[in-house]
Formats: sequence, C-alpha cells, structure tokens
Amino acid sequence: MPAAFAGQGREVPRLPRAMSAADDFRFSSSCQIHLDRWSHGRVALVGDSGHCAAPTSVMGTSQALIGARIPARQPADAEGEHESAFAAYEAEPRPYVAQNQAQGREGAAAFGGPVG
Repeated sequence: MPAAFAGQGREVPRLPRAMSAADDFRFSSSCQIHLDRWSHGRVALVGDSGHCAAPTSVMGTSQALIGARIPARQPADAEGEHESAFAAYEAEPRPYVAQNQAQGREGAAAFGGPVG
C-alpha cells in the first residue's frame, strides 16, 4: 500500500488494490496553473487556461464568473488599447486568483496531496 494511504483505516487499504485490479479505472491528477502573466502581445489566456485554481479550492465557479466579466469589460474601458486592457485584466483579479490558488493548495494538503 502506498505510504500516502498508511494509517487511514476502514476501506482505504483495499482501494489501491481494487484500483490496480480494475480494467476500467481512470485517474487524472489535479493541478493549478501558475503564470507570471496572462497575456503577451495581442493574446490573453482567460479562465482555467491562465489561472486555474484546483478543484480543492472550491472556488472554480466564482473564479470563472469573475474571470469572464473582467476581460469582457476591459477592451471597452481601455478604448481598444490592448496593452492597457490586458494590464488591467491581469491586475484586477490577480489577488483573488492567488487567494483561490492558496485555498486549492490547502485543500490538496488536507487530502494528503502535493501543495506546490
């Protein structure tokens, strides 16, 4: 049994064996995207492509709604100047995204996962 499951009790010791034996088991790891900037030139990454918070943050929907509203508003506010629109897009939600990503790391740690 992997060390990550040691001491968990109940059904946990059986699960890794059952996963290995199953012919229809699929696993996908959860991760977060950490980028120094979300735009370059006239290209901007929005939503999960630029600043995904892991599902363990439990803030995906809130972050998606805010992440859609801000870049939709910025080009009009910047009167078509993409440099200032993208700078505003990155500055406004970044503290919120950083907080959500920290929550995601804390949530992963609670499940025994990596926190990096």
